[in-house]
Amino acid sequence: MSQGGHRDGFLRFRRPRMPEKLPARRLVLIGAVGVLFYLLVLSEFGFLRRWELVRERNAIQARITAEEERRLDLESRRGELQDDAALERIAREEHGMVRTGEHVYRLAIPDSSNRRGRER
Repeated sequence: MSQGGHRDGFLRFRRPRMPEKLPARRLVLIGAVGVLFYLLVLSEFGFLRRWELVRERNAIQARITAEEERRLDLESRRGELQDDAALERIAREEHGMVRTGEHVYRLAIPDSSNRRGRER
């Protein structure tokens, strides 16, 4: 064998290095990170589900608030319906009812904004 790492006029070539297989420890680490990601983000107990539940809770709370306001309005209206004069007013104004023997006159008032004359 002569100097320079070659023998009989042939150069010694190195074999291309094959990529090393992932060691078991690295595979376990990748698997653990994947499972942890799934548990923290995608599972039933993850952040995405929690965010969805918070949005749903806020929507329900808004509906509860709206229904509470409606309930209070209806309770105040119930108080009005105890008075005969208020009942008659509501029947006449909101439902267009009249007493027997009464006549309803509807007046058509022309709209003043449609005049064609010019103001001088």
